[in-house]
Amino acid sequence: MPQYQIVGNDLQAVVCNLNPGEKVIAEAGHLLSMSDGIDLNTSTGGGFMAGLKRAFGGSSFFVNELEARVAGQCTFASPSTGHVQEIDVSQSRGWLCQPGVFLCADDGIQISAAFTQKFGAGLFGGSGFILQSLVGQGKAFIHVGGASIKYVLKDGESIRIETGALAAFESTVTYDIQMVRGLKSILFSGEGLWFAHLKGPGIVYIQSLALARLAHALIPYLPAPEAGGSLGGIATGTVLGGLLGSVLNNND
Repeated sequence: MPQYQIVGNDLQAVVCNLNPGEKVIAEAGHLLSMSDGIDLNTSTGGGFMAGLKRAFGGSSFFVNELEARVAGQCTFASPSTGHVQEIDVSQSRGWLCQPGVFLCADDGIQISAAFTQKFGAGLFGGSGFILQSLVGQGKAFIHVGGASIKYVLKDGESIRIETGALAAFESTVTYDIQMVRGLKSILFSGEGLWFAHLKGPGIVYIQSLALARLAHALIPYLPAPEAGGSLGGIATGTVLGGLLGSVLNNND
């Protein structure tokens, strides 16, 4: 079994120590480094349909598999600020994640798409009808934007969360959407119309600063878009312009 270490304070990464023959799987685009004795193999992770299901869940079509020929290390991190959380996946308890939250996991974990069970949750839940599903047996690591807050819900205990703040939750948790009550709250609270309603038992992680929320918060402070291929006065070819464009397009 690979040995993992979470490093850093506010900009965290996962360091995986692999012995010969051990493997780790990861979301495409999150690899920072790997030792010379580690081989990188990119595949659909189970065929065309498996890759297609992951793509529907907001993940990448391909999965990176890293296998050690000799003992070595590989490191993974998200391109945005936040914290890394270790989660335990078992046959009886899988996990559901917002798209883009998953980083890496043991080779015994399968990544696929999970459809939300209720129409309202899919329509207004902030990530569409599909979430990322982690099933199998082993350890997995997720990246939570900003600060990470953990709730352990007892059986029947519930909590309401701003839809964009929800990062991940165990499959035993019931997920639904509730509308804000009261006309004044709807018009003037500034909190949007919908909350994610989660009911235990199970663990829930929320994120204090999702990337989409940060991008939208910056828009009022940027110059108005111009017709010449810019976003908020920032050329779309720049790093910031590309980041804002990507986030906003994915959340329209």
